[in-house]
Amino acid sequence: MFTLRSVWRPTAPVARVWSVLADPRFTWPDWWPGLTAAATRPVVGPDGLAAAGTWADLRVRSPLGYSLQFRLDLRQTTAPSDGEPGRALLDVSGDLAGSAEVTVRAVGDGGGGSGVSTGSTSGGSTSGGPTSEGSTEVELLWLVSPVPAWFRATSRIAPGPLSWAHAHVMRAGERGLAARLHG
Repeated sequence: MFTLRSVWRPTAPVARVWSVLADPRFTWPDWWPGLTAAATRPVVGPDGLAAAGTWADLRVRSPLGYSLQFRLDLRQTTAPSDGEPGRALLDVSGDLAGSAEVTVRAVGDGGGGSGVSTGSTSGGSTSGGPTSEGSTEVELLWLVSPVPAWFRATSRIAPGPLSWAHAHVMRAGERGLAARLHG
């Protein structure tokens, strides 16, 4: 099993970031390069955002030339409020099997920067620190195992290139989110 943790720090208010990430139409492929959706089923909650039962069949293109197909099923979601972070729990199936968690929280004022940390452990911090007041931290945590035999074998033989590819895909997502928020 892989534990892959990425942290994004977009300079936008937490409510704005949450509304983009929790769009029930699952618009991530509109702003995330290399990500496409074959099918989606939105379930709209009372707040107008994605609710449990929302799912998306996705395909992600790796910079190493392969593609992974997987499905994300939104199991539980809690919007950020009163200083508490927003949290989405997802089941992952397809070429990857396991779970994912997206946590969105406001960060205080301080130095600038953004960073992505990807690795096989859940600990550690990312480069950069909290950004200016009104900024947000998005933590994406994947606890997944590769399903196809070729992917399982490659993950044992050459985990470094796979971690690099994951970090590359996640950086593209971070840049795409920032462009969407400020576009």
